[in-house]
Amino acid sequence: MKVLFVTDVGDGSGIGGHIYSFQALIRSLLPHIQCVAVTFGSARCPALEPVDCRQYQIPFGIHRLRVRELSRFMDIVRTEKPDVIHAFDPKTGAFARWSALRVGCGLLETKCGGPNPQGRFPHSYFPCVPQLVVYSEENERYFRCQRAYRRMQIRNIPNRIHEFLPDAGKIAALRARVDPRHPVILRVGRISRSYQRTAEKSIRLVRRLVSDGIPAQLVFLGVVHEKAAEQDLRVALKGCGTVVSDPELVKQASSVLDAGDLVVGTGRGLMEAAARGRILLVPARTGQLPTLVDETNWESLFSANFSERSEVAPWDEEANYRAIQQVLRDPEYRQRLSAFSLRLFKDRFSLETVLDQYLALYEEARLRGCCLTTDMAKHWLWMLVRTRRRPYASDESHVKK
Repeated sequence: MKVLFVTDVGDGSGIGGHIYSFQALIRSLLPHIQCVAVTFGSARCPALEPVDCRQYQIPFGIHRLRVRELSRFMDIVRTEKPDVIHAFDPKTGAFARWSALRVGCGLLETKCGGPNPQGRFPHSYFPCVPQLVVYSEENERYFRCQRAYRRMQIRNIPNRIHEFLPDAGKIAALRARVDPRHPVILRVGRISRSYQRTAEKSIRLVRRLVSDGIPAQLVFLGVVHEKAAEQDLRVALKGCGTVVSDPELVKQASSVLDAGDLVVGTGRGLMEAAARGRILLVPARTGQLPTLVDETNWESLFSANFSERSEVAPWDEEANYRAIQQVLRDPEYRQRLSAFSLRLFKDRFSLETVLDQYLALYEEARLRGCCLTTDMAKHWLWMLVRTRRRPYASDESHVKK
């Protein structure tokens, strides 16, 4: 069987959680099926460079009806002759949908976490595709309750990751930026106002710890998407931490997670921290501080993919803070939570445990083909609206491998 994977890498850094999920699934499936990767956007994508499969890239051009991009994608589909096209975002899903219908192959789409559709068009829209994989109970409940999606087959297969090795050199380079005597609270993610709540909760925590005599330090590690957001962070930290955006440290940032004693994570980032046995904090909706993840609350947090929308009930703000203090003061408690993180990864976050589910989904999609065509025109219109500001100078798609 051959599956063609398609996603949008953007026109900037080419880094994002959905891209690493895309890469991890392809790497895991390569021993079992033929895989082809197609990326839309002009960005170089470091995550895909080591993946040993045929790869194509299609930048968005100046023709905003996107007919030329569709033609190029169709050429790739006709050349590769996949049994199934698997899209990892609704923008490229519009190209996948038209092409799958034209050539008669199967179609699968993944919603890589995030909030449910809401508000007005285009924010309220999500395509009604034949088969949809979601990463959270939050998304699953939404789509199952909406009449518009009653014919869509929905599978909740939470995000999964590979085991990976730390990079001792990068860890040492990051630790050299901070005081080696004091514990590090590490936050890995893009530097932008879209994660303002996470930043505020993390800064509030480190300030309270310092004021209570625990000299913790907070490190924000990530690509700067908004210079103003970076400046705001530096001002707010005021001696309690730093912002690090060096390309060599940001690239494959998971390899430096061991530099953090505690890691503030959401979604995939938290799962990667669990794989390294880090102490886990989630910037949940509940409370004023990040939530310490333990045996009693992880399922509640998991239901919303460990996002800022996660909630814990009943909630005790002071008990949560005392537990965080205990982590930093009590080596035995810290070791117990580290062991819990590792168990969580092995039981719930390892990709190896869900490969059979994906292989079965591809077989079913291959047999079913691409149906549910009633809102294809709306899907294409939605994609045109969402990509209208993305003309790029290059006018050539190309084979990357």
